[in-house]
Amino acid sequence: MSSSPGSGEAILEFKARNVDPQKCPFLNSTVAFTLRRSSCLHLAGPSGAGKTTLSNYIAGILPPNKGKVMLRNTLGIEITDCKWNESIPQGERVGMLFQQTTLLDSLTVAGNVCVALEHCPAAKDGTETLDEGQKRATIKRLLETVGLDYLRDGTKRPSELSGGMARRASLALQLAQKKKVIVLDEPFAGLDYVTAVGVARELERLRREKGTALLLISHEPEIVDVVMGRAAGVSESKTNGSSGHGSGHGTDDDKTSSIVTLERRGSDFDMPKLSSKIQHPSLFGKDPHQRFVSKVLDYFLWSLPLILLTFLAAGLAISMLSSDILRRVDVTDTVLSVVQKEVKPILAIFTGEEEVNPMYTMMINMKVRQMLDRTIPPAKATLYAMGMAKLFVLEIGPLITSLLLSGRIGGSYSGEVATMQATAQNKLLLTLGISPVLWTFAPSLLASLMASPLLTLAGTLLALEIGAHVGPMYGIGDLEGYRREVWDAVFVPLRLRGVVSYTENEGWERGGRTLMESVYSYLDLRCTHSESIADALVEVSTHPVCFHFIKSLVFMAIIMGVAEFSARRKADLTPRGVPKVITTSVVGGSLLVIFADWGFSQLLLKRH
Repeated sequence: MSSSPGSGEAILEFKARNVDPQKCPFLNSTVAFTLRRSSCLHLAGPSGAGKTTLSNYIAGILPPNKGKVMLRNTLGIEITDCKWNESIPQGERVGMLFQQTTLLDSLTVAGNVCVALEHCPAAKDGTETLDEGQKRATIKRLLETVGLDYLRDGTKRPSELSGGMARRASLALQLAQKKKVIVLDEPFAGLDYVTAVGVARELERLRREKGTALLLISHEPEIVDVVMGRAAGVSESKTNGSSGHGSGHGTDDDKTSSIVTLERRGSDFDMPKLSSKIQHPSLFGKDPHQRFVSKVLDYFLWSLPLILLTFLAAGLAISMLSSDILRRVDVTDTVLSVVQKEVKPILAIFTGEEEVNPMYTMMINMKVRQMLDRTIPPAKATLYAMGMAKLFVLEIGPLITSLLLSGRIGGSYSGEVATMQATAQNKLLLTLGISPVLWTFAPSLLASLMASPLLTLAGTLLALEIGAHVGPMYGIGDLEGYRREVWDAVFVPLRLRGVVSYTENEGWERGGRTLMESVYSYLDLRCTHSESIADALVEVSTHPVCFHFIKSLVFMAIIMGVAEFSARRKADLTPRGVPKVITTSVVGGSLLVIFADWGFSQLLLKRH
């Protein structure tokens, strides 16, 4: 069990120095204060003066060692002292009440307090063990301490709480952890005056009855007065840091409440020596083409390693399996047995002998074996190359890429839009007269439609190249022959009358025709085997190259459409619902892609 420090004993002694006036956000040469039991220190000053930075360090949000280095190098702040009372275990020292609601969305208010209670230092080290009844009684007491009702408010989810109730519930979590110091970063922001005063009174009662020390950041002095207990006659003296160079010490006769004011340094625009070195804030992303470029780089570069590794594995597996099967297939004995069975009667008829001379049979077998040795290996090589080309170009290449991108791009986009939906960013765009769909969906859709075919092409080329090297290792063909067969399988001639006419005549004015006759002939887009326009469309769309890119584009459009619908479907989305949106988008998009792939297979069967 830890022992609590006495009322006059320091809980925390803190001191920070301004070591680089050009970087440091505050003008004070030194900021120093001491927190004692039941004390309240108001860290005052304008926005941007470094109040949150210092409080984050005290609360442990910045790591002690790396945080010190970061503060000194980037902000010119040197933490010279942050000394905690050694009688207080580290886990009980400090908690933080943020401006935003900081509760677990998946739990009720009572569940949140229970988690905090079960993970407090005393519970972890076994010095405090509570049974179920004691635990519920403690939760009830903690909620009532901050002004919440156990049965009425404890059953609510964080999304059902008002701003004041959420702050009170967050405060109950810190009490459950038995924190000796609570950092309050703008705890009254966004609350109406009555609610803010109610929260302030709970804080004042907390420090007075429980002995908790408070480090308060707020721009509402009249609410701060309530926390400091001025209405109850608590004395307080106020000491500001000198005009940019004072110590910043807060003093108080009864050691219960004090103020330390940070003075913000001037803008770099006001410093002639720095005006030529000013780096203006980036405005990148405000224009549609900028968001498009950003998305293209995001979708392509971050997805490329995933696609290449997947196609590398798929190419190796399929090429090795295909090569091994083809290598094991041997039809020589089967063909020879057929020859023996069918040729012997014919030889007997021609020779007039009942028993065929074995020499004839041996010569025939030798000739057939030589013929098979010449024809079967090239046939296997052709079959292997065509199989790899058709499989990756027409079938699994676009499908594998799309299933991967359903999670990578579809999940990423749906999560982005759902987060904007849950944080009212889409409502902000509407109030600014900007369409949320045009802001996010338009550039993302165009970027994904550009990235998807390129990624599919990159993966397919890698898989086909893997096949070029694996086949010869199993004795199936050679490198050059494989590449030639793949080229012929992918770039098949288009059987359109205009294309065939141009190819046969090799130019515009061949075959005794005039230029205009040639032009009309070459513009004939009907199939060579049909008069139907539908057959011509099938001929073009199922050409391996076109089929490959069309599938990639259609699959990606499906994925983005599902992601857009999933993310915007619920207008009152909360942060808790964002993971479900992502899951719905990924699963729904993948299922529709698989169904669409079946449709493309049916289209391919219609090719004559």
